[in-house]
Order: sequence, then C-alpha cells, then structure tokens
Amino acid sequence: MAELTHPCVVDLREVLSNGDHIFMVMQYCPNGELYDIVRRRGPFSEADARRHFQRLVQGVAFCHSKRIYHRDLKPENLFLDENGDLCIGDFGLAALRGEADDTNLKTICGTPHFAAPEVMGGSRRLVGNKNFKTVNQRTRSQGYEGAAADVWSCGCILYFFLTGNFPFDGNNFVQLQIMVQKTEPYFAKGANAIISDKAEKLIRAMMVKDPGGRITLNRVMKDPWFRVNYVPVTVLKQPLSRHFDDDESETEMDIFAVDEELVVSTEDDGSTIESRSESTARPLRQLNAFELINMTAFDVANIFDSDENTISNATRFLSSKSVNDVQRAVCAAARKLGYSAIRQTSSRIMFEHPKHMLVVTMRAYQVVPGICLFDCSRDAGSREMFHQWFDDVHADPNVLAMISKANV
Repeated sequence: MAELTHPCVVDLREVLSNGDHIFMVMQYCPNGELYDIVRRRGPFSEADARRHFQRLVQGVAFCHSKRIYHRDLKPENLFLDENGDLCIGDFGLAALRGEADDTNLKTICGTPHFAAPEVMGGSRRLVGNKNFKTVNQRTRSQGYEGAAADVWSCGCILYFFLTGNFPFDGNNFVQLQIMVQKTEPYFAKGANAIISDKAEKLIRAMMVKDPGGRITLNRVMKDPWFRVNYVPVTVLKQPLSRHFDDDESETEMDIFAVDEELVVSTEDDGSTIESRSESTARPLRQLNAFELINMTAFDVANIFDSDENTISNATRFLSSKSVNDVQRAVCAAARKLGYSAIRQTSSRIMFEHPKHMLVVTMRAYQVVPGICLFDCSRDAGSREMFHQWFDDVHADPNVLAMISKANV
C-alpha cells in the first residue's frame, strides 16, 4: 500500500514494530463505511451516487495502473473520510502482478454478492453442477483477469448505491451463483423506475457476463453519465520512503553492513557459502505494507474451497538480529543436513542437496529498521521434503536463538 498514495485510497501512514508485533497505522475515515450508510439512510440520490462512484473508479483505475487488483470491492470496504469523500480500503485479498501482461489470477476469493461470475464460478463448491460446468472448468484451468473482475464489482456497487439492494441474491451460495450466471439485475420501469436510463446502460455494460465483452474503466470514465460534474482528483507525487524514513538509524546501518567473514570461497566439500561477485553490499529491499500483507496473509482460497492436501510452498520468520548472524546460523544448520549454501546476493542464499534434488532459496527483507523477514521458498523438489528441511533447520538451537517470538 506504500505505492498506493492516492486521494481515493485509504492511506498507509506508518509501519511500526516491536519484538512481538507489527503495527500498521492507517488513515482514519470517521464517517464510516458506505454499506452502513446506505442501509441506515436508504439509497443515494443519483447525484450523490455518481460523486462516490467517480472516486471509486478513479481509485480502482489507479490501483490497476500499479498492477494491483483489489478483488474484494464492496460497500463494506469503501469508507468516507472527514470530508465525506470515498476512500477504498481493505486490500487483504488484493493481488500484485509483477509484469504488465500478467493479469490472470486463479485464487477464488471475494464476496459472493459482488464478485464477478468468472471468479466465483471457479469454486470447488460448484464442481459437478451442470449449471456451472463451462465457467468452472475455464476459471480453474485458465484463471480470470483481475481488472475485468474489479469492473464487475464496481457495477454491483453502483447498483447498490442507487437501489439499496444487491443486484443478485439467493438463499445460499449455489442459488446466488445461479442468479449471477443465469439472470440479469432487476431494473424497475415506468413510474417505479429509480435508476435513469443512462445509469442503467452503464451498469449493464459493467456487468456483462463475458469478461471479454465487459466495459473497461477507461471507457467508464468516458461515459456521458459518469462525466456529469466530473472533476478528476489531484494525485500528489510523494516518495515511497515517506512512511519509513529512518536514515540516521544505527540499527538500519547494522542491517546493511556485510560480514566479510560470511563471504568465503567454496571449499572442496561444496558445503560453505560461495563467494559473491559483488564487491560492495547492496541495501536490503524494504517491504512495503502491501507486499507484507500478501506475504503473510492466509490462503484465502480456503474460505471457499477446502483441500486437505494443500501445503504452502513458502515458510518465513522474523528476526531482530543482524542479517549476517541469521544467515550464518541457517547456513550452519543446513550444512549439518548435507546442503551446500550458495550466496547469490547480500540478501539471497540458495541451498542445494546433491541427492535429494531439493533447492531452497532464503531471501531477507527489511520490514522496518531493526526487524527483518526471512522468506524460504521451494525452487525444486517435493513440498514434503521442503517442509522437512525447514523444520530441521528451524529446530537448530542457533537458529531458534535468532527468531523473534512474533513468527509470521
């Protein structure tokens, strides 16, 4: 979220930490969430709905420009600040894509009343149901596009703003998904109409079942209904380090320092850390809050799908000790297990076993000055062997002495 400095997104103000906890200080939005306001007061007028919707679309478009897809847009995650302006919050289910053309996602997540049909259609709860055979197989094999899924959610939200009702409803998850997949939102006509024709046309364009035919946010912002009294927000450019400035910290300098004794040449048995090509150390990359949330969040797919055989590919821990001390302890423990340790950068070490065919990479990230996160990921070999490696290394007394009580 450190990258999402935008007037329409809840701001991350500070990240603090002690030996046991990490605290994220967020912008305070005293006027509450949009869901409660609509339920308490009734639907918005078209002018008020448009004003909130304009900010919603601008905020989501900004996230997409950073290749961040929210995936849980709903009125409960939209808040009003002290000026009554909408701000998008709760990025716990968001996805950050590394490449511009890498937009397909496969995790089944979100809120069923507001999630796109191609997202919830992939749930294991719908496997074998003939009503969902095509969409279920397509989503589970090919994934879905995050941007199009967010557009659908924005259409559902606009409908809720104007009517006070969900566009689709059902007595249970399956019934709700049948409504989403097979029917269209209800728009009253004639004297009972509460949504104008232009607003209805825009909502329908955002809620096209086929994501390929769904309107994009760029086209939404050019729509005549959207453009009424439209004044784009001003985005102030601010340095990403503004939340974490601590240039004078001795602890931070200690983290950045390299222990030259750790950088040694390879011995005959191949079990020590190989020398690096860099002549000077590069500072550890500091995790922003969004990356931290994504790395530490639980597997949200299990909210909707249960799979007893699912095992995580990554294991991590926090430490307040220096990076070099932690690396030295982990490498010593790994050598006892017969693994060689190859330094790739000052923050990344690869472990290999010639017989087990297991390759593990440990990366160090700075969370805040004085606290580092060590992330171990499996690059090759079986999951079971990877977890056995981590358990064995983790049980080493010298490694245990390095790990903070607040494991991640």
